Amino acid sequence: MSINRVHPELEQTFLKLELAKTSSICITGDKPGCGVTRFASTLAEHYMLAGYRTLLVDLNLDNPAFEPALLSCETQGEWVSNKATMQLFTGCSVPTTQSEQIAFRDPRALNQKMEYWLSEYDRIIIDAGSLNSHQTELPSAVIANACEATILTITGGATSKEELSNALSYLSDANANVCGIIINQYSQQTLSQQLLSILNRRKFIPRFIKRTLQNAIKSTPILNHTV
Repeated sequence: MSINRVHPELEQTFLKLELAKTSSICITGDKPGCGVTRFASTLAEHYMLAGYRTLLVDLNLDNPAFEPALLSCETQGEWVSNKATMQLFTGCSVPTTQSEQIAFRDPRALNQKMEYWLSEYDRIIIDAGSLNSHQTELPSAVIANACEATILTITGGATSKEELSNALSYLSDANANVCGIIINQYSQQTLSQQLLSILNRRKFIPRFIKRTLQNAIKSTPILNHTV
């Protein structure tokens, strides 16, 4: 599933980053599965279509989504493809060996890498995975600190206020510049779906009454929105 690149929230985020003349952006989430990779890919696509030389770096060890692309030797630069969507980006796939990961674990070494990338590209987008990652080799705090801006992605209806507060505190302690929070509602059920699920679990309700209620719920437009 890809995100519409002209989605209002994405457009607002893009404009905010552009007004701040941001060159390096870290995308992270409060927990796995909140859409970090989808948003990083879409933002990178947005920059590419705007004419920027864009590098997409996969540092999501929990769920690496990109792999090196096999292209002609005449092509310049590194290319990666999204395993699910087959989208092609100039980028770097996730480091797999301990020696490769050292450069991203050490703040000074990572800053040197960022300087090198920015000498070759206009925009750097880093998929940093989740803050609650089981992998400890690449702390999101180090990645966020090395980037000019950080975008936090959370799951609508699943992330609590306490979890959001903890994630923001974690990034604040890392001196990360959090410029936006994206609420991912892709996997969130609508009120209609939630009511139908509750109704289906009520075995004592007669079938004809249940069918009547189901039809009423499905035909009510206001219930077809996420909450």
